[in-house]
This record gives sequence, structure tokens and C-alpha cells, in this order.
Amino acid sequence: MIDLLLPLFFTHVIYSAHVPLLFNYITPHNCSNTTAYFDSLNFQCRNCNGDSIASFNHLYCICPSGTIQISDGTCQKCQQGKKVSSDGHFCIDCSMTKTETQCSLCPFRHFMQRTISSNGTIMTETCAKCPANNKVSTYGDTCIPCLKTDDNCECQDDETCKKVEENKMFVMIELENGSQESSTYIAKNIRRATKGCSNGNTQACQHLANICVLQNYRMQTASACTEFEKIANSMIYKRNNGLLTTPILFYHNSEASIELSRETAISASFSFNINHPNSFLEIILIQYALNGTFIGMKTLSESNLNICSQQKNKFHFGTFYQMQCFIQLQHLLHLSGGQPIFSDLFIAFLNKSGQKQMYAVPILNENIRLHGEFVNRLTPDEFSNSKWILTRRLYFVDSISLDTAQNSAIIRYPEKIDIRVQIQSRKNGQIMPAYVRIRHAEIQRNPEKQLLVEFAITYHTNESQFFLYIEIALFAFAVLSFIFAAIRAYSWGKRSGKMIIDGATLIKLILFECEILSDVFLFVILTPTLFTVFAYKMQQIPQYVIFNSKQEEILLTYILVTTVLKLITLLHCNAHLILTKTFFIDWERPHVTFKTNNKAPVSSDVREDVDIAQPVIWRTYLVANEWNELQDYRKTSVGLQMITMIALLNWLKLENWAAITPGLSTNIPVSTKSTTLSELAIISSIYLTVSVIQWIFRVTIVEQLFLDPFHNMIDLCSISNISILALTHPLHGYYIHGRSVHDQADTDMIRMNQYLHRERENLCGTRGLEAGSGLQTYIVNLPKAFREQFDAASQVLENDIEQLDKHTADHFDATTTNIQKIAKGHEQLNNFLIKFIEHNNPQADYIINDTSLPELLCDIEFTDSSHVGNFIRDKSEIAYSAAFIYGNEWVYLSFELSLFCSVYIFTRSYTCSAFITYIISVISRKLVSTFFTNHLIKSSFVDHRFLF
Repeated sequence: MIDLLLPLFFTHVIYSAHVPLLFNYITPHNCSNTTAYFDSLNFQCRNCNGDSIASFNHLYCICPSGTIQISDGTCQKCQQGKKVSSDGHFCIDCSMTKTETQCSLCPFRHFMQRTISSNGTIMTETCAKCPANNKVSTYGDTCIPCLKTDDNCECQDDETCKKVEENKMFVMIELENGSQESSTYIAKNIRRATKGCSNGNTQACQHLANICVLQNYRMQTASACTEFEKIANSMIYKRNNGLLTTPILFYHNSEASIELSRETAISASFSFNINHPNSFLEIILIQYALNGTFIGMKTLSESNLNICSQQKNKFHFGTFYQMQCFIQLQHLLHLSGGQPIFSDLFIAFLNKSGQKQMYAVPILNENIRLHGEFVNRLTPDEFSNSKWILTRRLYFVDSISLDTAQNSAIIRYPEKIDIRVQIQSRKNGQIMPAYVRIRHAEIQRNPEKQLLVEFAITYHTNESQFFLYIEIALFAFAVLSFIFAAIRAYSWGKRSGKMIIDGATLIKLILFECEILSDVFLFVILTPTLFTVFAYKMQQIPQYVIFNSKQEEILLTYILVTTVLKLITLLHCNAHLILTKTFFIDWERPHVTFKTNNKAPVSSDVREDVDIAQPVIWRTYLVANEWNELQDYRKTSVGLQMITMIALLNWLKLENWAAITPGLSTNIPVSTKSTTLSELAIISSIYLTVSVIQWIFRVTIVEQLFLDPFHNMIDLCSISNISILALTHPLHGYYIHGRSVHDQADTDMIRMNQYLHRERENLCGTRGLEAGSGLQTYIVNLPKAFREQFDAASQVLENDIEQLDKHTADHFDATTTNIQKIAKGHEQLNNFLIKFIEHNNPQADYIINDTSLPELLCDIEFTDSSHVGNFIRDKSEIAYSAAFIYGNEWVYLSFELSLFCSVYIFTRSYTCSAFITYIISVISRKLVSTFFTNHLIKSSFVDHRFLF
């Protein structure tokens, strides 16, 4: 075996140096001259020698009918009555007539009897049969005795019997499962093909090369491939003007990774614009029959390799194609014509000079084994691998080589065909050599069997550096997120009155990190994803390509992780909103009415009765109900969002934008391919666009022209003479100053209208907390003394409420008693808050100032409010919405977007994703609403029976 392979290894360097890969685009149609024939090995039109002419298909040269080829290569016409001999070199008399001007060959086991003149010229030819135990000689002109070492076929009267190869290694085909099957066809034909190729017969060399392909390019043991390589290497020295004399099967000059990375191999600029040159991926198949006969040239789109497509349209450059189809085995065999068709692939293009050329397309045959390993199946997601073995020829369907018996025949068919094109980054549309990845499957002959066939065309580029930038950005933002989370945790601890870092602070640090990190992941993943997809579709000269499958898998994992982090953030936000303590401060004073007895005598003492009317509670209940309704108000409608998404994606077919093809079109072929990441890019872009439109429409149009519930809440507080203190943290919250400038709200309609008229005409003071100011909203940072007194008063009320809850069901009298206690405690807490707001509490006071820009950006207070509180002016009058879902819209919106994308990753259904997202969002809001209301009752001490 070593002796067999060593000559091949020594000649590979010589052989590879003479392997051409680039040809001018010439077809047999270009050889229109009657004396020009098409050289299918070198893609040239070559002139016939002497008086010979091209055959009807311009594939070889022949002498005209009735002429013979003489020693100098010219043609000479035969005399009257003479016919051309079987070898075409003599004019003779013969009885075996093929045509009127030519003799035919002798039948099987017949030899040619020739009459030769004294000068060596053949005069006549007749056919005679060899006797028993004799065979035809090598030259076919005599019979010789059969020997024991001879093949029995040559000594039998069987025209179909051919010389069988006895060396079993030469005729073996290794199957997918590792078993080896002997091929009858190879056994009968390999000797003849080898001998013919050795004698310089081009067709025989093609035949031998095809047998090598059928054996899956087996080179480790004796095979058709080893025989072909020995012959091809020996013919290098016999080439005429450097022209090929044998087909090329292997790439011996370099590794696959080098061969597939030749930047200057294809000197053409490809374009996505169909009006520009090289806007289609034109791959040409040079096809040969099994016996080596040249069949012709055909484009890939029109060939049997594109079996799943019925329209056979050209492949637009830059469009990803993905086709799967079930083909009946009988139909597949019919397409192949009963015999395998072999193809050499070339990519055609216009070079920079405007000349059309072809470059050889390497074949990555996944059925090739090396030391028992399918080396071409290594790293299937990579564009190249140094261990790959590249070849030049493939076959379509093989139903002959393993056709040992009708009931046990094995059919081999192309299970997967994947054409991959690598675009050079920032090289104005230049590409690396494309290659074809093909895998054949094996199946027992069953004409009714349905076979799954896959065909794909994909484009790649070296995005490792760009992806590295993404990873660097993730790392950098992750570090910054931790710093910002630490700042927020510090701010939370300060607002909560924490003096040291405890367990609660560390938990908050983790929760804040989850929130910030989820936004980092969402931003860093969506930004390059949207960029690559839309940049790819809008570019004219290809430079960008979407992420490969391995990178896509990593990004999809980040999206799933983002959804989990968003869920944690949502739960944290909901808990934060639910646990907000809210108290309604009633500024209304008891109404004192003096009654005089006018019926008493004038001389008697005048008696005046004092009638004290307590403020009505209905104003508090009204404000509490309106406040409770605010927690269900959002800037976007999730129901409208989901309906719009389904309408745009499914009904208006914007889902077709996800197809990886140049341009934004909803009319795309069925065969075009989209990836999960490209689909998520379209989903997220549409989702964010619809959300932003909703957001802007709600804030700029609805709230400005029709309904602004948060500013209306401020007006309601002023009219109701009720202020609101909402503490989102123990020492931090929001204050709405609702004290009426008229000091009275319990009045009739006429007087209320008078109050509003006076305000409109500026006939009274302003509503603001500060004198001469109309600002009513503040962000409050309270001193610790305030919290201690507030908690002490609140704890008494909370204990009374717990006792009330225990006796509500069965003891009405006890309930009445507890209500009286609660009302009294509520009044005391209300008076405490009034004194604090009016600066009448010597132990707890506050100042009013504006926030600085760093404080606003970092959401932190740098001033110390542990002894003296700090009321920060909220000039937007909307900061207190942070105590509601409205002020945390991004938390809900981003969670719903992440959830929609994650559900789609698993279901691949827009409708299902929208439905699940809507249901989870509604359930979440209902739960938050319930818990928010319950805690509002507990913190504001409003009777739950009057809170709706």
C-alpha cells in the first residue's frame, strides 16, 4: 500500500502547480465554425487539424464522410467503391457495412480479418468468430488461446460479459454505516476505463474519474481514485501547451482553509442591484454521463440539483434560499435518466474588464472519509476547516453502482445541498471562492418511498471582529451597570434610612443589577441585530452579512436571559409599587355655625348655640378612588399593541421583511430563507415603532387635548382641599399639595363656581405650597424624626384595623367601636401631617429647593435630609407618576417585548406570542391592581367598603 501511495504524494506538488481554476466563459455555441470543436477540459474552441471538421455537436473532430485520416493528420477521400475502415485510417472493401461510406466494428468475440497489400495498406476487412477456448487479441485482428489467468468473459459467447476486476479493494464502496459493498458496475468497467485513460482517451479518463466519485474519493486503499491520480500525474509531462488532458478531482496544493480564503481569486464586484452586473449568483454545471461523455453546460437554477424549485428562476445574489421538499424515489430516478450525472461546478461572473469568466467551485462532499472519520462534517457552522478535503466533482443520483440485485439495490441521493458564499468585508462586493456542501443518503430501492431533500444558498462574511466588539460592549456596559446599580442601592439605602450596608441593601443591589443588566442586554443585542439585518437589506454593494448560526445561537440565548432578568425586574417593580404608603391629608376644618334665639325678649340675655359640622369624608373617598384608578393607567395599550402586531405581521405580510434578501418587499419567493434572528429583528423593530407611536400619541395628543389623568388629579386635590403624600421609600416619596386657596371645599355648587371664577381671574392666592407659586408637586426627602412619629401614629391605626378585620364578620358593635378608634387615630395622623407641612413641628421640618443635574441623572440626593427634610420642586408635575405603572412604562413595555420574542423563539408563531404576552400582561396588571388597592386601604386608612 505504501508503494502505491508514495508516487502520488511525490507528484502532488507538480500536479497542483498545473491545476487551472479560472477560465474564460466559452460554451460549445461559441465554437460555431465548422472546423472548431469545444474542448470541455480547458473551455476552449480549438481548430481541427488538416481537412477534418467538427462533429455535429462541436465536441470533437472527424474526417468528412467517405474520407480517411492519413499520417499527417489530413483527410483523404476513398476511391469509388471503397469504404472507410473501422479505425478510420484506410479505404477498404468490407462486408460489415455501417454506412454507405464506412465499415462497422466486429461483434463480440469476433476478430477483424484484414487483407494487407505489399506496401502495408489494408485492402479488405471481414469479421470472423473466434473458436472455443480462444479469445480476441488486444488489437482485435486475431484469436489467441485462453489461459487460466484470463477472465472467463472473454472466452464466453456473451456480449454483455465484460472483464471483471478481481481485486476486491478496487470495486468497494463504503456506505454510511461503515460497511463495504462490492460494486458490480465498477468491477466490470474499471479495467477498461483505466486502460483507456492510460492510452490518452479523454472519455475513458472522465469515466475513471466518475468511478472515483462514486467511491466517495477513497484514497487510503486501492481504488479508482488511486489509479486516476497515477495516470493524471504521469500525463503532466505530456501536456500540450499546458492544456489539461485529464479532469481535475482534487485540491492538492493547499489546505481547504487557504483555498477558500483566496481574496483575489474572483476579480469581480457583485451587487444587490439587479440593474448592475453580477447581481445574480450564476453557477454553471459542466455535466458528464457515467461513461465520461460530455453532456453539456447547464445553470444551477435549471439543473436537477435545484430539484425543490418548480419555477427555476435565477438566484438573486444576496438572497438566502432555503428549500425542503419530499420527492418520490421513482420521480428522482426518472430525473436522473437511469444513470448518475456528474457535474463540475463553476461560478460565472463579469470581471472588472467586462469579460465573462468562470471560477471552479470546490465541492465539500460530506461522504468522504479519512481514517474512518467524516472529515468534511467537522465544524459544519464554520466557513472553512484545515481538515476538510475539497474536490471538484459531484453526482446527482446513483442507482447503478450498488445495483447488485433488484430487491436489494441501494440508491444514493443528495439529501442536503448547501451552497455557501463568503463576502469580503469592506471590499466593494468582492467574494471568496464559493463552495458546495453536499451529503448523499442511502436507501433501499422502493419506488414509492418519499425522500426529504434540502437545498440552501447562504452568504457569510468574517464577522468575528464585529461580534468581538459586541462582546466587549457587553462587558463594558456590564461593569458600568454594576457601578450604576451600586449607586442606586446606595440611594435606596439613604432613602430608606439605612446607616450601614445590610442584607436588604445587598438584595436591592442584586435586583437593581438585574434591572440595569436586562436593559444592557436588550440594547446591546437589539442594536447590532437591527443594524445587520436592515443594513444588509438596504445596501447596494454587499459589505455586511447577518450573523452566522453559532453567533445567532449566542444572541438568542442573551434574549432568553434578558427575558428572565426582565421578569425579575417586573416583580421587583410591582412589589415596589404595591408597598407604597399613601396618605390623604384633609385640610378642611370643621364648620362652626352660631345660632341666635331671636324669639327671646329684648331685655333677656342673648343666647348663641354653636353648631360644629365635621368635614365630610366623601371628598377623601373620591380622591382615594381616583388615585386608585391611576395605577391601572398606561402610556401604551397592550391589547392594541398585540392586535397591531398581528395585523402588520400576518395580514399586511410585513413578516416577509425577515427574509434575507436585498430590499424591503412583502412579495418574496417561497424559497427565500429567514433566520430566527432576522425575524426577531423585524418583530422588535415593529414592536418598538408601534409602542413609540402609541407613547407619543398618548402623551402629546390624548393627554394634551382630551384626558390627562395625572394633571387632573392635581386639580381634583385642589378642589377637594386634600393633599397626598405617597412614600415609595421610608424617607422618600412624592407630595401633591392640594390645599384649597379658599380653605373650604365642603360647599354648594354656586359657591364652588365662585371659587373657580376667582382663581381664573387671579382674585385669590395661588395653589402652590410656596407663597406666590402655583407649583403643587414635590419630590420629598423626609427627616428621620418625621418617620419615627409617622410610624408611631400609623402603627396604632394599623393595630386597630387588624382588630376591625377580626370582628367585622360577626360583631357589628365591635366594628362600630373600632371604626370610631380608627377615625380618631386618622384625625390625629392628619393633624400631624398638617403641622409638618405648615412647619409647625419643631422636631421635623423641611426646606424647599431645586434638584441639580447630577442628582436628576443619577436619581440620587446629595444633600443630607436626616435632620431637616428636603422638598424638591417637580416642575414637570408628573414625577409622582413613578409611584404608578404609568411612570414605569419601560419596565412593562420592555418585559412584554422580551416575552414576545422569547415565546416566538419556541413557537415560531406571531399569534401565539401575542396571545401569551397579552394574557400574562393582563394577569400581571390584575394582580398588581388587587394588591395595590389592598395596600392603599391599609396605608391610607380608607374604608375598603368605599374604595372601588
